[in-house]
Amino acid sequence: MAFSLSLNQRFLFAKVEGTPGTMETLTGADFNVRIRNPEITPIVEWADDASKSATGYHDEDEDIAGAQSATIAFTVRLGIGDTISTNPNWVKFMNGCGLKDNGYSSTGVGLWPQAVYDNKTLTIWVYDVSTGADTPNGMVYKFAGCMGNCVVTQDGVGKPMVANFTFTGKCIDVEDVTTLPAGADFDTAHAEKALNQTLAFGGVNQKVSSWSLDLGNEISPLINQGDLTGYDYYQITNRKPRLTANPLAMAVATDDAWGKMISGLTGTQAVFVTGISLTGANIGLKIPRAQRVAAAPGNREGIVSWDSNWRLLGNGWTGSLADSGLPAEATFEILIGARA
Repeated sequence: MAFSLSLNQRFLFAKVEGTPGTMETLTGADFNVRIRNPEITPIVEWADDASKSATGYHDEDEDIAGAQSATIAFTVRLGIGDTISTNPNWVKFMNGCGLKDNGYSSTGVGLWPQAVYDNKTLTIWVYDVSTGADTPNGMVYKFAGCMGNCVVTQDGVGKPMVANFTFTGKCIDVEDVTTLPAGADFDTAHAEKALNQTLAFGGVNQKVSSWSLDLGNEISPLINQGDLTGYDYYQITNRKPRLTANPLAMAVATDDAWGKMISGLTGTQAVFVTGISLTGANIGLKIPRAQRVAAAPGNREGIVSWDSNWRLLGNGWTGSLADSGLPAEATFEILIGARA
């Protein structure tokens, strides 16, 4: 019988590793996040693409396959867990992007960028399912030591809050499978919507049609020639978080977007001391200090906007905490529920 794999039935699941780079054995209990559009891009380090021996002919000879890694990209719509104070299942992917989860008793959960999570790696398995009654039932691609970056966005009024993840990890194996895991305990809440939200820059409420938060993680391998893949695991070696948004222009007396951006020219620290905050029904964003580094007049629905970009600064950047609820190194908090 002919064998084929259905791209439409591809699924992905993952688990935080107990030891970075040591692959976990995944079970159906780890298949608990509704993933969208998973994509795999293998990366093999070949020795010399122009490999040729001096044979007296134009023929090439074989190249040498070296280190093996891959990128795994997918999307998750962000909603709450079983309760407002319970981690949604997608938090494990945020852990793998360097965000530490911190519970607020019975009121909510905060996700903070923390250096202690720079190597909080994931094991990720991706399954392709065979069509019809083909045997085997499919194939599984196994990756370990995965770390990633994430861009959280809402790209239109009423649109869901979405996390676009890109992980890099080492390729362990590709195997036939005769049984497929069944998912369990998926989060059932709908995603947070861009409706009835309050977005404020420095205490001034804004009107935006879209925004995005790029965690800005730089992912680098820990190379080990003693490993069959050439790597121990991947880790975060730098973070440059950025926020983009397109607020409508206001009177200068109300919100001097241009003046705040260029105030550094006069020696003033161009910082929103009171920060940026997004408050929604269930999921919000808190940025203690941010510097606007781009502001260009834009066109939104025929109305002038400020197409803007902010550089996120540490909570303790000036030597004192702008937000007493966050550690000094935190540049932002994704807040599920409330702190109290």
